[in-house]
Amino acid sequence: MSQIFAIVNQKGGAGKTTTAVHFAYWLSQQGTVLMVDADAQQSSATWLEELKLPCEIINEPDELFDRLPELAENYDFVIVDGPASFSETTRVILTRADLALIPCKPAGLDMHSTNRVIRLIRQAKDLRGGLPKAALFLNQAKKGTVLLREAKVALSKTGIELLDAVIYDRSIITDAPSQGQVVWQMSGASAKVAASEYDLLFQETSEVLDGKN
Repeated sequence: MSQIFAIVNQKGGAGKTTTAVHFAYWLSQQGTVLMVDADAQQSSATWLEELKLPCEIINEPDELFDRLPELAENYDFVIVDGPASFSETTRVILTRADLALIPCKPAGLDMHSTNRVIRLIRQAKDLRGGLPKAALFLNQAKKGTVLLREAKVALSKTGIELLDAVIYDRSIITDAPSQGQVVWQMSGASAKVAASEYDLLFQETSEVLDGKN
């Protein structure tokens, strides 16, 4: 059965596109995958072209609602990179997704923005009888900081599962889009560590959808 994953957050710079592209590449090692770029900036589409992975640009709500199930029939996995705005597009994506993955930076404004998307997810769950499943993770974090510790405590109280995996702030990840690569393709110790963090994140994400967490 095909699975639709939505990467959503209303705050620009939270790491949605980087997460979506890395997740698409990771899933491409397991089956067929399509990225749907629903963000007006279309950063995913440009990056996926370099990686030679299929991508469609759809950011009109009605078209997303109609086409996501159709596209899912032709691929094992569909990843939707949602818009960096509080919009009807995000609501529509959540009506079609099997799982919503929410990257969150451990900072005040980002935490506030995350609360808004969590509200949308709860509304979608009420309407759909429990779907989409959802998970939060901390992104672009700095090890050993008070902000990181406080963010873990705050997010653990949202009612949405907080994944154990953390993606730390690394220049190798920041550099990946400009090189048209993902961390698994890059060389060096930093790339290897970043790749292991993404492996853990996406394995946990898959387990949430499969009901193993």
